[in-house]
Amino acid sequence: MSAIDIHQQEESLTARAARMEEAAQTMAAAGDGKNAAKLQQLAEKVRRGEMNIAFCGHFSAGKSTMINTLLGVNLLPSNPIPTSANVVKIRGGEKAARVYTRNGSVLAFDPDTQMDELKKCAVDGDAVEWVEIAYPGTFLTAETSLLDTPGIDSTDAAHKIATESALHLADAVIYMMDYNHVQAEENFHFTKMLKDRGKPVYLVINMIDKHIDFELDFDSYKESVEEAFATWHIKPDGIFYTSLAEPDHPENQYDAFRDRLMQLMAQRETVIRESAVHAAHTLIEEHVRHLSRQHADERQALEEKRDSLGEEVGCSDRDQVMAALQETKAQLEAAAAQTRTAQAHMEKELNQLLENARLTYYTTNEAAERYLESRKPGFKVGLLFTARKTEEERAQRLAALLADFREKVSANLDFHFKELMARLPQEYGIRDEAYHADVHACEIPVTGEFLAAQVKEGAGTREYVLNYCQDISNGIKTEYRRAGLAFIERVCGQLRQRAEAEQTGLTERQNRLQALAAVYEELERLDKREQEAANRLQAILGEGV
Repeated sequence: MSAIDIHQQEESLTARAARMEEAAQTMAAAGDGKNAAKLQQLAEKVRRGEMNIAFCGHFSAGKSTMINTLLGVNLLPSNPIPTSANVVKIRGGEKAARVYTRNGSVLAFDPDTQMDELKKCAVDGDAVEWVEIAYPGTFLTAETSLLDTPGIDSTDAAHKIATESALHLADAVIYMMDYNHVQAEENFHFTKMLKDRGKPVYLVINMIDKHIDFELDFDSYKESVEEAFATWHIKPDGIFYTSLAEPDHPENQYDAFRDRLMQLMAQRETVIRESAVHAAHTLIEEHVRHLSRQHADERQALEEKRDSLGEEVGCSDRDQVMAALQETKAQLEAAAAQTRTAQAHMEKELNQLLENARLTYYTTNEAAERYLESRKPGFKVGLLFTARKTEEERAQRLAALLADFREKVSANLDFHFKELMARLPQEYGIRDEAYHADVHACEIPVTGEFLAAQVKEGAGTREYVLNYCQDISNGIKTEYRRAGLAFIERVCGQLRQRAEAEQTGLTERQNRLQALAAVYEELERLDKREQEAANRLQAILGEGV
């Protein structure tokens, strides 16, 4: 690789580190100091071009022994009891050893003369946070490190936290298992978690010297291991079967495993770049979960309100709520318009009845002509006792017109009017006995005074007779219209009362639905805020990080 290519890669890692630091600052500003610190650590690692290979597994899997063997130096404590209680980082470079304590102090040791004291620190999970050893003469360089983590089967929460804290800095993970405990459920959970984070994971099945061939041939054993992980949808990047106790074991793949580590380190820049992508986005996901936890109380209160209101209105999701709200609004509008629509309909029927009612015929016209003639100035009857006979004649002619007109009104208007008025409330489901009785008791009198009031003085032509008949017809229809409108108003009053009661129920339902819709909006706002935070961080990191 040329010096120019190396410089370009260094610039690329530097640019990536800068974007990670910016994203870390954004996380910290949102109150997520934990993930911000992890991302800052990751940025510093990327800027240094440092590659970390983490060894994980059970206490008894032989991690420390494997690392000592790979390095050719006995740097880590290894014995049958649990060893490293915190993360021990071993790298190449000038010889040095530092212990980082939980109180913030840093202790320096000489790896040549103080190794026993250093190993004691490695097993002190209470006071020590992590240990770093630089040792020359191994296959490690100053930019490549091996991480020995506490056993994942530890019951000590601090041990598990230590292991977890190292994983975001690991560019690849070596997961070691004891030959006899490969199919422990914890192995599947842990390796699946690693693969879900995008970590390269290599499985090392150690202590294969425990295998008894006559019970199960080794190929069948390997097949069972691969099938077990496949059942959990786990596809490791490689599986190696090793024995440190019997280096000459025919199935021992220690050399192949060591060669694979060498290959990873030879591809350091590429591995770091790809690992940084996955680690950064995993931290973004952790940050979103942090935000979600911040919103937990608010979200829980909203969800409880959502469930309560949803049960009241019979809606179980947002789409149902919006559909129900739209329907309720339409029902409210219909209820508000119901009385106006009904009134317009009833008035239209009344007007049609009055327009179609024929109240004057030929006989009416003849009677009207005789009556009008009797009202002309100078009208008199007979030669003797003319005054009395004239008045009698006038009275007879008025009575004849009254009888004819009343008969026409009764037959062609009054009967149909009362039938219509009685039927109108029934069309809207109203039963009102008092109203019904008042309709049938309704009387619109046709009197002599009424007929006289329609006469226009000075009129005496034949054409006027027809106009007069039209006037008395229109006049009596006006009275019936007035009475009809009064009855219609009574029906509308009851419709308004019913509509108001219906509107009250609909308004209450609408208010509950609107409150429920607001809850869904608030929940969506929380989700949107969390998604926007993720999008913002991803934008900062850029494509490919």
